[in-house]
Amino acid sequence: MKEAKSDRLKRLQIVYIVVFLMFVAIILRLAQIQIQQGSDYANELADRSYKKDYISAMRGNIYDRNGYVIAESRPSHLAVFREQEVMGKKAYFALVEKLEKLLSVDKATLLKKMDVGYAYEKGNYVEAARQLPRYLEKELKVDLTDKEIAVLGEHRGDLPGIEVVTKPIRKYDPKQIAVQAVGYVRPFHIAENVKLASYKDESTRYLPNQLVGFDGIELSYEKELRGSNGYRMYEVAANQTVVKQVEEVPSVPGNHVYLTIDQRVQLDIRDSIREFLPKMRASIPEARAAKGAYVVAVEVKTGKVVAMVSYPEYDPNVWIEGPDQKTYDEIKLVVTNGTIREAPYDTRPLTGEAAIQEGYKHPGSIVPSGSVLKPITVLLGLQEGIISPSDRWNDGGVYHYGRGTDRIKNDSSKAHGMITPAISLQKSSNTYMARIGEELSRRKGKESAAVLQSYYHAFGLGVQTGVDLPNENKGKEDYLVMDENYGPLAAMVQASFGQQVRATTMQLAQFAATLANKGVRLQPQMVDKITDAEGKLVKTYTPKTMSTFPHPDKYWDILEQGMVLVTKSGGTAVRAYEGMPFQVAAKTGTSEQDIYVPVTVTDEKTGQKKTRWKMHRRITNGVSISYAPVDDPVLAVAVIVPEGGYGGRSAAIISRSVYDVYDKHIGFKR
Repeated sequence: MKEAKSDRLKRLQIVYIVVFLMFVAIILRLAQIQIQQGSDYANELADRSYKKDYISAMRGNIYDRNGYVIAESRPSHLAVFREQEVMGKKAYFALVEKLEKLLSVDKATLLKKMDVGYAYEKGNYVEAARQLPRYLEKELKVDLTDKEIAVLGEHRGDLPGIEVVTKPIRKYDPKQIAVQAVGYVRPFHIAENVKLASYKDESTRYLPNQLVGFDGIELSYEKELRGSNGYRMYEVAANQTVVKQVEEVPSVPGNHVYLTIDQRVQLDIRDSIREFLPKMRASIPEARAAKGAYVVAVEVKTGKVVAMVSYPEYDPNVWIEGPDQKTYDEIKLVVTNGTIREAPYDTRPLTGEAAIQEGYKHPGSIVPSGSVLKPITVLLGLQEGIISPSDRWNDGGVYHYGRGTDRIKNDSSKAHGMITPAISLQKSSNTYMARIGEELSRRKGKESAAVLQSYYHAFGLGVQTGVDLPNENKGKEDYLVMDENYGPLAAMVQASFGQQVRATTMQLAQFAATLANKGVRLQPQMVDKITDAEGKLVKTYTPKTMSTFPHPDKYWDILEQGMVLVTKSGGTAVRAYEGMPFQVAAKTGTSEQDIYVPVTVTDEKTGQKKTRWKMHRRITNGVSISYAPVDDPVLAVAVIVPEGGYGGRSAAIISRSVYDVYDKHIGFKR
């Protein structure tokens, strides 16, 4: 009995000892893991992180007012590269050699797009700085053919990191519809590099290669068009290669934008300009250097812009993958929307320094407005009591002002005899306007410029029109500079016939529409409505009044009567508008502009070279504003033809074609 009990105790002691030793071993192992290997495991855990790979949203489309697609995002099959964990430079180079044959893309281009730290230059592989994180997907070629897709599939085992995926790309209608107004897109990382203000602090919203609006509607309606990116959440290793996907959130497509532009009207106007300009250059000596024309047509009652032509145009599809230097040099002079900003003279085919020097010899798209501003002078004269509706004055062709030593002349010093306010507009009398300007300066003195400015601003001149496009220029108010330097007399007289204001085509179109609306200035409207991807209405746009400028109807009637007379026998635009089925109210302008060019001279005392501006020549620009039909205005049109000579022979001819085209496709009786 005692021996059995003793045996049990011995066995229990052995068990206790074994258990104790096991616990000791476990404790020692835990201590080893925690103390000796803890930092290794901690580093391994720290090396594991999560990265979001954003899925670019399908960008919304841009349509004309009738639903014609101008810009669209469509799915495209792309060859993409995602760097693998085990890849090194030998693997990169081997992959490039294979892809060059399969995709017909050269090694230098492939390596640049793969962004793996190497480049191919002059037949050799060289090191290069990486531009993007390793884990991001790199696009190698868009719009793969069925054959290329099949070949990549067959060789998939030999092409580590290469996949065929479907992504959205941007395409524009090849007919080039209002290209400067529509704008273009570029990768987001370029927007960041050029510090485009619209994308400040937006890096978390976009993929580096995601296309974003850079100008025009693409930029001003970016928030509506872009949609919402989705993402895939990946677990990635320390070297940024993917371990596994852990989550996916789908993207939401952007909204569709419907413009007020009618592509039929837009294209027919553009084509008429393309046909007219060579004929004009050949038949009008003053216009032999004219290459550009700028047109805006606005519906009077709504402010909707039905056509906006900045000519010449270009193909915006060149921006999708980025133009090379040669292509960029070919388009850079015509990218700017010359109807709202200063577009340069088209010096092509000259290049380099020769093109720069030639550019100095010609005006851009914003020129002195000239006689088209005379209706404002007449209205000011009536409202300020300088002239009366029954005013009659003998126009002798030359007007002396001040002490009589300074003078203003009509075109060719032509004397128009006894004229009324309306006839002064028909004949485009400079002397009649100078008379009003001189009397304004006498009555208002130092306040003259402010009074004149209030009239100009009421019609949208010297202020932004509010058009929903980026970077609109508000023009130039040169009379303010003249007033400061020479006093109110010289400023008011010179401004009276339109030489001291430089307005954009958009401003002049708003001015013409405001005349038609008897002082009600509407915001020019580029977008008619916005829908979601399924076509459901998201937002509509209604006319917005910017300001009102009430005056007695008899004053507005005088302006309209004078502008109608412009299109009649004895008027400056009779040939342009003859034979029309309805009455047009118009005013032409032939603005004079002195062109200065830079000249390098050597200072006789210091020997240093300096740049001075030298008078090159005086040119004339063709300008026109109008609205029609007079009895119930529907459309207002403004045209600027830099170096076009007489407005009645250049800008007014283009205006006539605008009415013909609008009547053909939309119609004035609706």
